[in-house]
Amino acid sequence: MKFSVQKRVRFHHCDPAGIVCYPQFFYLLHEVQEDFLAHIGFPEHGLIASGVGVPIVDLKTEFIGMCRNGEELTMTLELTRIGGASLDMHYEIHGSPKGPGEAGTLRLRADGVVVYSEVPHGRALRIPEGLRDALLPYLQPAPEIS
Repeated sequence: MKFSVQKRVRFHHCDPAGIVCYPQFFYLLHEVQEDFLAHIGFPEHGLIASGVGVPIVDLKTEFIGMCRNGEELTMTLELTRIGGASLDMHYEIHGSPKGPGEAGTLRLRADGVVVYSEVPHGRALRIPEGLRDALLPYLQPAPEIS
């Protein structure tokens, strides 16, 4: 299952030409991660208050198209791996559909790794069963090899 959220491109995301400046995409990707964690019942501010967090330790990004001020974006997140202490996340950002029933154009694709760890020391910890159970529905099955 994919987690999906709508985000509107705002003025502060853009350069003087009204196009999202690439570093701002990283803020948007982190917002999707925070929205996802809140959606599954583990808001990031609650995790941090309890002494743990899920910082990004690796992020590979492919910028495919431009996003403009005022545009409505669909952002998705799915899990591609759940390890002992880390998660692999796949993100996509799609632009507004051009017509009813059409999919939006893919603008960005990213793959990241986050590590469940102590705050502020950063020592990796085993993902607790309650969180693991909440994550499992978003784990995409590996493709079958024939």
